Amino acid sequence: MPAQHTYRPKHLVLANALAFGWVEFATAQSTAEPTATAPWIIELLTGDSNANLAKATLNSDGPISATLLSAMRQLDSAGDFSNQNNTPRLAAGSDANGRVWLQVLGSSGKLSRDYDPLQHSTQGLVLGADWPVDEQWSVGVMGGSSRTRQKSNELDGDLDSWHLGAYALRQDGPMSLRLGVTHNNHAGASARRAEFYEVQDRPKGRYNANTQQAFAQVGYNLGRAGVNIEPFASLGYQRYQRDSFTEKGGAAALKVHGQSEEYFSSTFGLRLAKLNTLGNGMQLTPRVSAGWKYTYGEVYTETRQRLVTGDNDYSVYSAPLDRDKLMVDAGVDLRLSPRNTVGVGVTGEMGSDSRNHGLIGQWQMSF
Repeated sequence: MPAQHTYRPKHLVLANALAFGWVEFATAQSTAEPTATAPWIIELLTGDSNANLAKATLNSDGPISATLLSAMRQLDSAGDFSNQNNTPRLAAGSDANGRVWLQVLGSSGKLSRDYDPLQHSTQGLVLGADWPVDEQWSVGVMGGSSRTRQKSNELDGDLDSWHLGAYALRQDGPMSLRLGVTHNNHAGASARRAEFYEVQDRPKGRYNANTQQAFAQVGYNLGRAGVNIEPFASLGYQRYQRDSFTEKGGAAALKVHGQSEEYFSSTFGLRLAKLNTLGNGMQLTPRVSAGWKYTYGEVYTETRQRLVTGDNDYSVYSAPLDRDKLMVDAGVDLRLSPRNTVGVGVTGEMGSDSRNHGLIGQWQMSF
């Protein structure tokens, strides 16, 4: 991909369309001046909105990794922060042997701020459980489901997702090591708009995809006396794989080929929290964190496809992944009793070409 492109190389789409004879098809449907209408009509016919399906799916997975990190941070700091140099605490800061937790997710955002942004919103529910295996290690599992709605001027889509994951935490004094991996299955449906003059086509497609995410994060608590000051660094991996699918519709229907993408990233940041014991014995912990995420390698997603009635493949390109992104997280946890804690948090991701924000409600109980 040429480095000078800041969004998507639409001239390549046009070049493919010219080479494959789409201008003749487009202008044959139009009663207006061909030179004025052909580029716009070709934009609709090429179905370049399909290229954004990969990034929108990966964005819908983001909150799932966030739930694992949130669960591990609560497990890590559930007891008194000032006790960090003693034997690592058990789950929920009590003599319990395990913990179950529930998180309700809601997030929304957009891809690209320059041209026909793809709006997306996700709601989901995640349930997890963890337990200590020795004085330093705890392990856990999670499962959940979510639904994502996608909308732009050219595309309407729905994505039903199922999530499975596992995680592990090692707490060695002030040092924390957090590991997590998730596997996600997706069933998607899309409807494109190819409407101009006498042509009123709404090609519809259904597809299956799966994604995997993995991360490793290291943090070191510099705080004392109920204050957590933790610089952290993490490495992340994301993979996307989608099966081929064929749209149903009129002359604008497309055969979309299978696709596979993978990305590596690193994040460096700082996390702050303050433990406050209330007069009734409950514990209130406000928290905030901020980090800088950098994505390595190619930031464009290429999708290969062709007209169902044609025999020439061509490429369309997504809005680029943000090379640099600011990650923020803020919230408050309330420990109602030695075995029950509730909390709420907000998250945000801000890059040059996309914005995402979310709300998380959570409950945990030790046993």
